[in-house]
Amino acid sequence: MTDFTVEVFDRLQDEAEFFDREAERTQGAQRGLKFTNNLNYEQYFAHQRPYAAVRDFMGDIGGKRILDYACGTGWTSVFFARSGAQCHGIDISAKSIAVANRTAVINEVGSRCDFRVGSGENLPYADETFDFVFGNAALHHVDLEMAPGEIARVLKPGGKAAFIDDLRYHPVLWLYRHIARRKHTLFEAPLILRDLEWFAGSFSEIKAETFDILNLMPKRKRVAAVLTKVDDAMLQLMPGLRNCCRYVVVKLVK
Repeated sequence: MTDFTVEVFDRLQDEAEFFDREAERTQGAQRGLKFTNNLNYEQYFAHQRPYAAVRDFMGDIGGKRILDYACGTGWTSVFFARSGAQCHGIDISAKSIAVANRTAVINEVGSRCDFRVGSGENLPYADETFDFVFGNAALHHVDLEMAPGEIARVLKPGGKAAFIDDLRYHPVLWLYRHIARRKHTLFEAPLILRDLEWFAGSFSEIKAETFDILNLMPKRKRVAAVLTKVDDAMLQLMPGLRNCCRYVVVKLVK
């Protein structure tokens, strides 16, 4: 068992309480847990560029063991399971895990999903358990001094980890975070690209791909297509703007 500092313990308690409250919103809505689509991981992850980058990096997950890191209510796990993966989900929130179990059963993938309560800093799995680790908006909620080593520990040699996460200096989201403080946990800290240095001692390959400065409406496809081209041109001319993107996709190979 990992010994946590007071700061890490306080972080974990705050995260658990916050996401327990969030999960309560869906606890009683059993009908709302049923997906309205039959998409699998490859199909769903094609819809937005950060997800497509993860799909292209991880490749075929059929028959593989994948850890949904900070899985929340388990919605990404359903897509992984539909593509034939054996999906394990971990989250600090017990109420989120309860919803995740119901979500998997309601969407008929319960036999391919296993969810546990636990922290990203002390994963309850044996060494070299997983072929893949995936996390969505997870890294800015964990202690980056502790988590990279745990992620690497549970990955098989040559295994891959991919994370979609928030960057700190996107101007609109920076302002939103300062205005809507109650929408966020006390200790969370959106990433800066320099944070990837925390992974250097645990992984043989580390790459980052950034997305979206002006494009804040990915579901409005025509508008998004135009703004994406503008974003790409801006980043090509001024690479320093990568720090001001909305998302970073972190790609790791053990």
